[in-house]
Amino acid sequence: MYKHVFANLGFLLQIAGLLTVLPIVVGLYLNETQTLAPLFLACIAFLVCGFLMNALCERKDLDFKSSCVLILLAFLLMSLIGAIPYVYNDPFNSPNLIDRFTNAYFESVSGFTTTGFSFIPNSDALPKSFLLYRSITELMGGVGIVFLLLAFFHSRKSLNGLGNALGIERIGDSLKRMFFSVFLIYGVYIIVFTVIFYVLGFQDVIKIGSFVIDTITGGYQPSLERFQLYLSIPMRVCIIILMFVGSVNFSFNYHLFTLKLKKAFSKEILLYLLVIAIGTVLIFSTTGRGPLTSLFHVVSMSSSTGYDYINVPGAFNDAVKSIFILLMILGGCGFSMAGGIRMFRIISFSKSIKQSIKGVLIKEKVIQEESEEVETNNVEQFSILVAIILFVATLFIFSIIFSTIGVSFTDALFEVGSALTTNGISMGATTVAMHVAYKWLIITAMLIGRIEIIPILIALSPVQKERIETQSLLSS
Repeated sequence: MYKHVFANLGFLLQIAGLLTVLPIVVGLYLNETQTLAPLFLACIAFLVCGFLMNALCERKDLDFKSSCVLILLAFLLMSLIGAIPYVYNDPFNSPNLIDRFTNAYFESVSGFTTTGFSFIPNSDALPKSFLLYRSITELMGGVGIVFLLLAFFHSRKSLNGLGNALGIERIGDSLKRMFFSVFLIYGVYIIVFTVIFYVLGFQDVIKIGSFVIDTITGGYQPSLERFQLYLSIPMRVCIIILMFVGSVNFSFNYHLFTLKLKKAFSKEILLYLLVIAIGTVLIFSTTGRGPLTSLFHVVSMSSSTGYDYINVPGAFNDAVKSIFILLMILGGCGFSMAGGIRMFRIISFSKSIKQSIKGVLIKEKVIQEESEEVETNNVEQFSILVAIILFVATLFIFSIIFSTIGVSFTDALFEVGSALTTNGISMGATTVAMHVAYKWLIITAMLIGRIEIIPILIALSPVQKERIETQSLLSS
């Protein structure tokens, strides 16, 4: 089984290596010699590991458990190799080797999971090639997670019902075709909005291109000083659009590009729009901020982007913080770069409540007539319920542990929720100065938020695939 996993993992690592060539070319062009050596090392590590895995292992279709193992190994190994430039340059001024590796791995995991937490005090001081590299890691993890879910989870026969519910049609049986379809669509977004920002007056193509990638994947936020340059009304509207397309399911973007607009607006998309609308009204009415500012931050929180120019953690009371925490927890859509519980689970959970009430009220004869339909939906609904319960339980347990750092439980809930939903907005507790143990706690939360706890548990479980296949709807 694991040979097949490593063969597919090798393909992903080779793609990561090829993408790393781009910041190397920028570094050569700009003569940024201090970043070239670590970028070369990372690129070679990606390509060599990927080539060896492809050469020594045979790629075949994966069962559900193997797919979970693949997605777990992909993020662990890509983050490990991706940490090489951070270990080499140490922009954190780490006091010892343990802190140096931890800080580097934290920064790398934050990029690949598109969380956006950063220990680097002034990202503007980084060489442009290094800024681009950080954004490339977000692209690998953000667009990569969409590809992984579509290729290795949606293709499972046991997930056909879930795929149909999300409105996702099979793109094809070719892994490479699916990969390039996903990257093509998001690549077009990146190119188009880079050109738009250039027309709006931002002439530094490298920095603005990195910012576009950061926005659509929901990753690193630029420094507050540089972010102020992006707050004109046209820019904020463009940023809202980018955050939105990164947080809706791939089906929406796929149907948008194929001009099937009726199919694009599924129940999940409509619910997500409703959540954004209600959230905007609540923030506007409780904070007194302008409509556009309220909409901007609601989309930012629900899309797991984490952009903030009004100091959300420090400027508002616990009631307003609770609204933002709820938006982070609800998250965006399935098969997207957003984190959180996600809309399709909310829909399924609502259906289970409706059926439970209906089961109490309707007559026994009707129940018997509908027993086959109820039995078909029971597994999916139970799986969704378990996923939600585990997510909430993880959030509360991690928050209790994090609160021992010396912050209130509400602030700990906000901080851990930000990591677990891959949001990346911090109220100031997640810093390079905190103890190593808390750094690994946040690293774990970021990985769980990106991969999700159910696939992790299945990947680590000794249970054989026959038993796991019956629970396969637990996946994203």
